[in-house]
Amino acid sequence: MSFRDIGIKIQAAREEKGFSQEQLARLVGCSQSALSNYEKGKRRLYLSQLEKIAEILDKPLEYFVASLSSQHHSQPVADRNQRFVTIVNHLSRLTDEEINEVMEYIDYLEWRRSGGHK
Repeated sequence: MSFRDIGIKIQAAREEKGFSQEQLARLVGCSQSALSNYEKGKRRLYLSQLEKIAEILDKPLEYFVASLSSQHHSQPVADRNQRFVTIVNHLSRLTDEEINEVMEYIDYLEWRRSGGHK
């Protein structure tokens, strides 16, 4: 699950509720450009912000953090969603430097899974 994947879900839920970016941004307490960057995956979204967006858009937090391709995995979706929520909760307590380290490790795992080719 990437920030872009979360952004896609934010945009879909926002449009489903009939909100413009400006309207949702005002309710969340951020600028329209910040919300646009969240939706594009260009800006990191903190758990507290995502929780507020979920509440405003009447969606469970799991809606935003569940993998878009979870049907391709053998683990039941509910268990997988709970794991994503747990991971997001852990990430929310890390410093920016620690989050960068986590992202580097994720990049390494993806590189290794691809057979060492990018």
